[in-house]
Amino acid sequence: MNDKLFFVSGLPRSGSTLLMNLLGQNPDHHVTPTSGLIELVMCIRNNWKNFTEFKAEGLDVVRPRVSNSMKGIINGYFEEEFNDNKVVFDKSRGWIQYIEILEKILQKEVKIIVTVRDVRAIVASFEKIYRNRDIDYMEGEGPVYLNMQTVNGRAEQLLSDGGVIGLAINRLRDALQRGVANKLIIVPYNHLTSSPKEMMDMLHDGLGLKKFDYDPNNVDQITKENDTWHGMNLHSIKSKIEPPQKLPWVDVLPKDLCEQIDSKYQDISRLCS
Repeated sequence: MNDKLFFVSGLPRSGSTLLMNLLGQNPDHHVTPTSGLIELVMCIRNNWKNFTEFKAEGLDVVRPRVSNSMKGIINGYFEEEFNDNKVVFDKSRGWIQYIEILEKILQKEVKIIVTVRDVRAIVASFEKIYRNRDIDYMEGEGPVYLNMQTVNGRAEQLLSDGGVIGLAINRLRDALQRGVANKLIIVPYNHLTSSPKEMMDMLHDGLGLKKFDYDPNNVDQITKENDTWHGMNLHSIKSKIEPPQKLPWVDVLPKDLCEQIDSKYQDISRLCS
């Protein structure tokens, strides 16, 4: 079963939703929106040792059973798709942090598809979304609220260690530093949008899957996410894949901010080239 399961992670606003819906054109594939499966698995991982009964039985005795149970949850979650002989792609930015644990649970080598993009473009994308926010958007409180009053402050918040961009970058950097780069299949946003067919062929080669004739000019959105929780439209895609007509951060971010971001995230820029 789990030999047909792959995980999708990466940076926000870097094409993961687009990639999933393109992959979903293949009738042999099942793709998810941002998935809560990781929460189910990690909930068990983080709590099983607290159960009095397991302590009494002996944690070393129970450990392999718990690991098998986590494997069962993953396989059971997609039982219908596996029974239909589909290849499953499960998306969560958190997966990249749990590669080694996943390999122990699933007892196989894990491949994580990682979408990346120039950090300036990511920040600019969030800034444009912020300027178009709806009445559902919830302002932060305290220091966060004050920091969010300027373009530079919003960028700082996003890029902080706990920010949506900063956390994802730290996870990617950590994966590269802890020696699991060979588990990652990098999908640069610029390549995906400028040469989608070539990028998909490379992805299929990396996953050992049969190639498919994707249509980048007619991408139906089959993954649905309720973005009213965010108050911003974060997961809608255009039906035609095409590269930006200009650098996305031009006329959106101040020049000095772009220079700071470019200098600080050269390692991410190299992944995007």
